[in-house]
Amino acid sequence: MTTLEAIRTLPTNRTAVPYLKIVHIMSGAVRVESAQGSRRLLPGMAYALGSGRWCRLVPSSQVRTWTVYANERFMRSQMAWFLPARNRVRAGLHPDDWDGNPLVFTFAMPTVRRLEPVWRQLSVMRDAASPPEARAARTTELLAKWTHEVLPAFLAPERSGRPLPPPPFPVSGRLTDPALVGQIGLATRLLREQMHETWTIERMARELSLSRTHLTRLFTRHTGVPPMRYLTETRLTEFTRLVEETDFAIERAARTVGWSDPRVASAWFCRRYSCTPSQFRLNPQPHRSNEDPVPGGRPMDGDSLTGP
Repeated sequence: MTTLEAIRTLPTNRTAVPYLKIVHIMSGAVRVESAQGSRRLLPGMAYALGSGRWCRLVPSSQVRTWTVYANERFMRSQMAWFLPARNRVRAGLHPDDWDGNPLVFTFAMPTVRRLEPVWRQLSVMRDAASPPEARAARTTELLAKWTHEVLPAFLAPERSGRPLPPPPFPVSGRLTDPALVGQIGLATRLLREQMHETWTIERMARELSLSRTHLTRLFTRHTGVPPMRYLTETRLTEFTRLVEETDFAIERAARTVGWSDPRVASAWFCRRYSCTPSQFRLNPQPHRSNEDPVPGGRPMDGDSLTGP
């Protein structure tokens, strides 16, 4: 999409361009001829013509114009976005109804003067050394400003003042399940705070006044695992912390989280870390300080390099 300012004193040839064009009259008068006939345009008027259609400008003496050239498919899609309610638009002006034949608009001169800076910004954008994505975004922004000013000319007078019913909001109900905040929230807090106690699915169901089946269904839905497996994972996470951060014996760490048999704790630990708790404690993870050079200038196995 681009714009061009011109001052003409002589008639133009018949020209057809592969773009939709809108000629805005700033001063003077001009007769515009096309295959559909001719129209005399005065300041404040605009003449729109679909791509590939010819027209000829015949100035009365001197005329100053701003012409907008735009990809027709782009312009139609944008205008359809700005004019969503087809029944509020004047007959033949909605982008889905327009056949590309000449359209004549009349705008107040204050509106036209407010639009001229928009056209000039579009015009000089061709000289900007900005990336195409930035130019596309800026073009859409300026088109929105143009549309805001000319919108009344598109709307049917009997409907333009009527507010539209609000469109459906994408969220029409709660996005959370009260069960997660209620029974499941209570259950997970209970297990974390009292993991050292002896739990069974029956006791848990009684505490929450739920059936075993419903409790299992809720746990699986909201935590991804059944209740007793959730308890095991919770115990294992805390057991790992005790192994790593304290000098508790393995047996004491196991009892602290609710496993009376340390072998059970070790078995679950091995499943997660592929080593026993004692091996884990005796073999700290290798680390390298920020100042240590990388041998050979390349990362070793297990290392990773990040950018600045």
